Amino acid sequence: MRLTQQSLTIVLASMMLFACAASGKTPPAANDDSSAPVISVPRIVAIGDVHGDYDQFVKLLQVSGLINKRNKWIGGDAHLVQLGDIPDRGPDTRKTMDLLIKLEKSAARKGGAVTVLIGNHEAMNMIGDLRYVHPGEYKAFVDRNSKARQQAYYEQTKAWLRANLPVDELPTFDVDHKVAWKKKYPLGYAEHRLAWAPAGKYGKWVLSRPAVAVVGDSLFVHGGIAPEYQAMPVTEINTRVRTALAIGESLAEGSIVDDPNGPLWYRGWVTAPASDQSLTALQSVLDAYGVKRMVVAHTPVLPIVLPRFGGRFVIIDVGLSEAYGRGFSALEIVEGQARAIFGERRLLLPDEPGMEALNAYLLAAQPFASNPEKVANYREKFVTPALLQAANSDNHTPDEQAETGAEPAAASN
Repeated sequence: MRLTQQSLTIVLASMMLFACAASGKTPPAANDDSSAPVISVPRIVAIGDVHGDYDQFVKLLQVSGLINKRNKWIGGDAHLVQLGDIPDRGPDTRKTMDLLIKLEKSAARKGGAVTVLIGNHEAMNMIGDLRYVHPGEYKAFVDRNSKARQQAYYEQTKAWLRANLPVDELPTFDVDHKVAWKKKYPLGYAEHRLAWAPAGKYGKWVLSRPAVAVVGDSLFVHGGIAPEYQAMPVTEINTRVRTALAIGESLAEGSIVDDPNGPLWYRGWVTAPASDQSLTALQSVLDAYGVKRMVVAHTPVLPIVLPRFGGRFVIIDVGLSEAYGRGFSALEIVEGQARAIFGERRLLLPDEPGMEALNAYLLAAQPFASNPEKVANYREKFVTPALLQAANSDNHTPDEQAETGAEPAAASN
């Protein structure tokens, strides 16, 4: 037996249980109030993956008219929906979460609202899949007691190993071992793991959040709702996700938080061919939830908001973080009309199927994209061939991409 992430999680869990016992507190039950649909919303602003890029996120909130230069809520009765994947790949996850926790309260006082969804990276951090954690995310938790805490964690790890491993499988606890161990589990690591535990500050917050939310006439979800899930009510989806995270289900156990067709991971509507069959299947999902459109993040395609299927499906992971090129765009829905936000500019999204409408939107948006070349390449690869095909066909007008779906810029985990 070797020193595994699961072993270290057990050690940290014991530390957390001790802390809870000492304080007389137990991890809270998940609050499902956020599963209830919000019917009347004057203005919705939706933002995709942040991945630890606090500065870009704040700038996007500011140009969207939700906060001022002091990060105070000025959005009035607007409803902000952030679609998850706040952590990983960037250093400022903690600052971003703290800001959103503050805005949840201040927006409510002003008649607005903030809904933050659970993404696959929130699930990964809670369960202990730390492959994409940025070193700065650990550093953000370092305080004057971190060295002592790290040493205590090391000693508890040694004690656990000695109690659970045969003598011939024990590592040599010499100086080299300790140096290597501290490099792998740096200062701030223990604090990070405790904060993301179900009883920790951010773990509790995640467990209070939904995986799926219906706001106005739109359904918001990090990855997507696959046809296999359309019979499952929003409340049940949220309960299953929260329960899995609260009990620490392993990503290897095939639960809803690991299912590639589950709400945190699904990419099917991003990559599906824009055929009549796909549109019919998507419409069936929308009808099941009584909504006009589905809005997702998770899969970065372009550095701008990208509609598919005549605006019935909208991709808003624009690669906001430095790790993905700092795309800069958000979705705004006012009185049922969906627009892309580009600084002070707003562009209406197409609300009818067809390459002509999509092409017009992309041409209008391209000059304002953080990477116009990506938009141009997308048009050249997907839009222009379909328009030429339509021009050469007497009987067929292709939908957005007649042969293939939108190709992800990066199939990010």
